[in-house]
Amino acid sequence: MSVAAWLALRDLSVHRRQAMSLGAVFAIAVTAFVALGSYRQALLRDYRPAREDQLVIQETQSFGEFYGSRLSPDVAVVLEDLGITGAVAEIHTIVGTSFQDAVLLKGVDLERYPELDPFVIRAGRGLQPGDSPRRAMIGARLAERLEAAPGDTIRLRGRAFEVIGIFETGSYTENEAWIPLAGAQELLGWGPDVSLYVVPDDGRLTPGEQILDGVSVGRRGELWSTFPRQWEGLMTLIGTVTQAIGLAAALSLAAMLWRLAWRRRRQIAVLRSLGFSRRVFAMYLVVQGASVAFVGGACGVLGALALLRWVRPTLAGVSLRPYPTAALLISTGAWLGFLTLLSFVVPVWVLGRRRVAELMSGD
Repeated sequence: MSVAAWLALRDLSVHRRQAMSLGAVFAIAVTAFVALGSYRQALLRDYRPAREDQLVIQETQSFGEFYGSRLSPDVAVVLEDLGITGAVAEIHTIVGTSFQDAVLLKGVDLERYPELDPFVIRAGRGLQPGDSPRRAMIGARLAERLEAAPGDTIRLRGRAFEVIGIFETGSYTENEAWIPLAGAQELLGWGPDVSLYVVPDDGRLTPGEQILDGVSVGRRGELWSTFPRQWEGLMTLIGTVTQAIGLAAALSLAAMLWRLAWRRRRQIAVLRSLGFSRRVFAMYLVVQGASVAFVGGACGVLGALALLRWVRPTLAGVSLRPYPTAALLISTGAWLGFLTLLSFVVPVWVLGRRRVAELMSGD
């Protein structure tokens, strides 16, 4: 076995350019596989459904939990007439001059906002009743993008806001800047208007119901929980291309192993005539296939980690923070193992069936 392994590694070193080229193809396929899986998991994690016991009152056909909805205080009066108590007003919009510097802005009720969105303060403190309208707490991803810390000043729509805290939620809301509701109304020039009202789902209202002309009820978080499904078609297409690249790499490696083994057929035949079993011949191919595939795969995983660390796309104020999980790395290893098996099983089966005489005399 050791002789076959030594001979296999020696042949790879002689044909190192071919081996490195095929290893690079495996690395590209694994990089794409890990990166794609990480981005898919990030989408599912960031846009998971919100609490099912809450509804939002917003403008019909609007993206109220992002932007585009504006309601007058009359809506709050209508809700009271319907017997709805505990409605919490919020403002949601996007500020900035371009997609690159866009910031998700959220105006919150200083008394009630901790009840609606669970968060953890990582630095500084949260907003409190009585805080100045020009104070803000920002999500960890926004803080990273703006390179801001508690005590720093950020500008929203040209006006300065003091950062008093940095929070984490484990979702896309880490891209938001939360400011007092009064500060958001002043910043936008909305007066007493708000974007939406959050109300408890106590059975009095149903999603899709229209309570006023142009004002309807929706499930909180239902809109942005559909985002992963909207991206699924593109993810599937990229995944198919990735699988095709991996399959092409495995078939190309199989062809290279075939050629190398055929060139060494007489040496293998001599070993077999001396009493070595067909397993020696199989070991020759297995060592070569595994060396190329798994070295390329390891480089691919490292490449994916570097890619995910340094390339974090931001669009309209929302950035993803993908990272590979243990389950994803295990599935990557299984996929790479399948490609490795595919690369040497055919040459082993075909050439292993040939008799010693055929290997000695074959052209």
